[in-house]
Amino acid sequence: MSKVLVLAGTTDAKTVIERLFKKNYELAVSVTTRMGSGMLDEFHNLNIYQGKMNKEQITHLLQTINPICLIDASNPFSSEISRNAINVCRFEAVPYIRFERERLNYADDPDITIVKNYGEACDALMNCEGNILLTLGSNKIETFKRIPDYAQRIYLRVLPDWKVLSKLENLGFNCKNIIAIKGPYNENLNIELFKYCQASVLVTKESGNMGGVVDKINAAKKLGMKIILVDRMEENCSNKYNSVEELLKCVERIDKGRQN
Repeated sequence: MSKVLVLAGTTDAKTVIERLFKKNYELAVSVTTRMGSGMLDEFHNLNIYQGKMNKEQITHLLQTINPICLIDASNPFSSEISRNAINVCRFEAVPYIRFERERLNYADDPDITIVKNYGEACDALMNCEGNILLTLGSNKIETFKRIPDYAQRIYLRVLPDWKVLSKLENLGFNCKNIIAIKGPYNENLNIELFKYCQASVLVTKESGNMGGVVDKINAAKKLGMKIILVDRMEENCSNKYNSVEELLKCVERIDKGRQN
């Protein structure tokens, strides 16, 4: 039975894992958090490795498992692990496959300010008044401490994880302004949460429709909020798919090539 290593970080990864199981591949899955591990409880005989991985740890995992390929289904904004996986796979001569949600195009939308990174988003916020809602997760969230009166004005919607909540508290964010809830959320729930925050500005990421960004943007528009959208960084790799079917065909080609 051929082995496949999956870097999981999105709900899409669960679909990829389910389909690979049906194809009778032996799977090892890397997740960053306990919550990510819990999402895979329904799968039996699944080897799960929990924790953030650097180059050395990815190398050790590849050498231990000896998979036919590595499927990177991590969050599209987890660029560090993707870069590390690409470099390690190249050095170890293991095929790297990237599964990424289809991009949404808001370039021509006059209601949305598109920025390249959190630093640019923070710069754009300097000219904004009123409360700010960040739906960016907790990674590099300290960037937004530059905002005047950030502890009073900034609301954060994050995962209900004690490490995340502890980090935000240590950074000086107001615990009363933290909404710890797991998404994605529909448009109506977004509207109610935005009203609760009395937010004038939404800052979110282009995480694809599966990431709930469409419902967030639609809700913000209905409330007349300013929208700042952090765009994705593209990683250069040859095997990149936003279709599970095409990804599976790629895995099968690799598997057949090894058997011949």
